[in-house]
Amino acid sequence: MMKFRRTRLLSLALILILAIGMFAGCGKTEEPAAEPETNTAEVPTELMVSLNVGTLKGPTGMGMIGFFDREDELFYVNLYDAPDQIMAALISQELDVAAVPSNVAAALYKKTEGGVKLVGVNTGGVLYLVSNNVDPIADLADLKGKTVYAAGQGGVPEYAFTALMQNAGLEEGDVDVQWVASHADAVSEIAAKGGYALIPEPQVTACKSKAENASVDINLNECWKEAYGFDLAMGVIVARKEVAEQRTADVEYFISQYQASLEGIAADKDAACEKIAEVGIVPAAPIAKAAMSRCNIMLVTDKEAVKGIIEELYGTLLELNPASIGGAMPADDFYFANTADLEALGLNYTTVLNDLMK
Repeated sequence: MMKFRRTRLLSLALILILAIGMFAGCGKTEEPAAEPETNTAEVPTELMVSLNVGTLKGPTGMGMIGFFDREDELFYVNLYDAPDQIMAALISQELDVAAVPSNVAAALYKKTEGGVKLVGVNTGGVLYLVSNNVDPIADLADLKGKTVYAAGQGGVPEYAFTALMQNAGLEEGDVDVQWVASHADAVSEIAAKGGYALIPEPQVTACKSKAENASVDINLNECWKEAYGFDLAMGVIVARKEVAEQRTADVEYFISQYQASLEGIAADKDAACEKIAEVGIVPAAPIAKAAMSRCNIMLVTDKEAVKGIIEELYGTLLELNPASIGGAMPADDFYFANTADLEALGLNYTTVLNDLMK
């Protein structure tokens, strides 16, 4: 885990401000410059303690790059390698807000007896069916009789892939899915042996750099949208219940700054990718840049839109393996705030980063 923190210098800042004010009084009075317009919310006056924010390496954390090394010290960002680390940090109250896999959010809600709230969806489907040195496929039904290397058993990759194979008319046993320890292992398998792999970005980009004949055959997010009408939500933002209820304005400000982070990426993709690599979210800037268009980075905070996206996924996971979401569908109090509250603040976002970059 990496942490990014700065020491506060409030006393020195106050002295400097007073000194500047004294000297300003001796000179010519000038009209203050107009403040630039911004689409972000004002800093809440009650934001006296910074929010501790957690995120994962990979696409889940890429959209949050604007929070790293902020000068205002309103957010302390913690970068984690694995979802279970973030789960533990939320339960121990080390974190206030975190980006986690979508099924982890529901499992946390159950485990903490309603102790977390879903703030929004920040990562759509990032899974792709990749082939190397074999005939590419155009439809999941074409996988019948073939072997697919994949990681993520017990999580969204397994259950989403299972649901989509069933939707394509495939039955259990039609496809030999070889579950490996990591997405990197799946890449290594087809790079060395050829074949098919179910992998997310940025491993897709890494695979194409290792295997010159690798091709991206199927975007599983498109398959999911065709089957269910919504994005395959793989990453979401949650907040601890007491933070969401007692520091609502702070969470809403966080939402506004997340939107600003996406707009910053769109404004200077190269600089953002350099920073993404620098902090360790993705190993190298060229990989981040090549992968970004397939990372489905987004920000959906409208309550009804979030429910529409996430409940379809949770219903599928509940049918395939109830334990993956804690055994039951979350109740309505799982969802943060309400649409009217966010609209009043101008924070009712439904943004996909690729749309901003057009």
